[in-house]
Amino acid sequence: MIMQALRTKTRVIMLVVVVVFVVSLFAMYITRGGGPSRHTEGERDFAVAVVDGERVMASQVVAGVRDYVQQTGQSDLSPESIALMRNQVLQNIALGHMLEKEAARQKIEPSREDIDAAVKRIEKQFPTKEAFQQYMDSSGIKMKALQERIAAQLSQQMVLEANTPQAEVTDEEARAFYDQAKEVYFRHPAGYNVLYARFGEADKAEEARKALAGGGKWDDVMKGSEGAVQDFTPAGEPAFVAEREFTEGDLKGIADTPLGKVSKALTLGEGNVVIVVKEKKLEEKIVPFEEASADAREMVAYQKKRAGQGEYLQGLLTEAGIQVLAPEFFEAPAPAPTGDEGEGTTEEGASPEGGEEEPSGE
Repeated sequence: MIMQALRTKTRVIMLVVVVVFVVSLFAMYITRGGGPSRHTEGERDFAVAVVDGERVMASQVVAGVRDYVQQTGQSDLSPESIALMRNQVLQNIALGHMLEKEAARQKIEPSREDIDAAVKRIEKQFPTKEAFQQYMDSSGIKMKALQERIAAQLSQQMVLEANTPQAEVTDEEARAFYDQAKEVYFRHPAGYNVLYARFGEADKAEEARKALAGGGKWDDVMKGSEGAVQDFTPAGEPAFVAEREFTEGDLKGIADTPLGKVSKALTLGEGNVVIVVKEKKLEEKIVPFEEASADAREMVAYQKKRAGQGEYLQGLLTEAGIQVLAPEFFEAPAPAPTGDEGEGTTEEGASPEGGEEEPSGE
């Protein structure tokens, strides 16, 4: 949606470039060694599972849960939710390990060009190259480590692609999907084709607005605003904005802007000021199959591909032979006893909760 472009939010670095199902975010957490380790002050780490003959430690699962919470903003940190996340992290560890193993066995690795392109895609999520580097520095992320992580994720994706058959879609399947899903996927809401430009400073947006209102051509004004404009739609390539964004969404402040006229500069947030030109009003409609057939075919192919990948990943999980050594670590604790039922006790050393607090979600 265009509103995702209009709203600027400083995004955290996505170390996982390609996300397919639950492809491991935490493959690095597998431990290949001996005895217990001290992962926090005075707390004893312990093995909670074995994956493909290799031990997985409690601290590694807890770290995986913490990473997941930080990346997704998960707010439900109930014991039941934490237990579910721990189980998912364990599966992610197993999948990452097996995909890494398959990449080595099949001699699959990404090219330097693919890795560099992925770094560029991450860099473009930030307003400037300097902002990207500042985030890297403040987060303690080294470029070499980022490149290695990207290479691992790309190789896992390549393994999936190499071991998933090409999905063939018939005309009948595409039509059946369209008929079933047209109200959901192919209903085009009422709205407008618009040109928009986003600026970091209100005065720069106002300068561009005045130039356009004075008769300046869109692309010429945008070119003249180079360095001030953060992103924009080129003339002839309008974006669609649903009418509700103007009536009840973030753009209601410029809802009364006439067609063909440039709106006032609208501040959507700090460092996020937009100007908009409504080019054409579009009525609500269901896109006919003749126009939507390619999209319907692509959606069916995607479903089939996901199903094939799911089967392959499930096979890898089976091959990984996950053995749970501490079942209580992956289960929600029983409710505390009440009244005279007595107080529960915890053995000295590693607790069922892994000897480490779960993330607070901050």
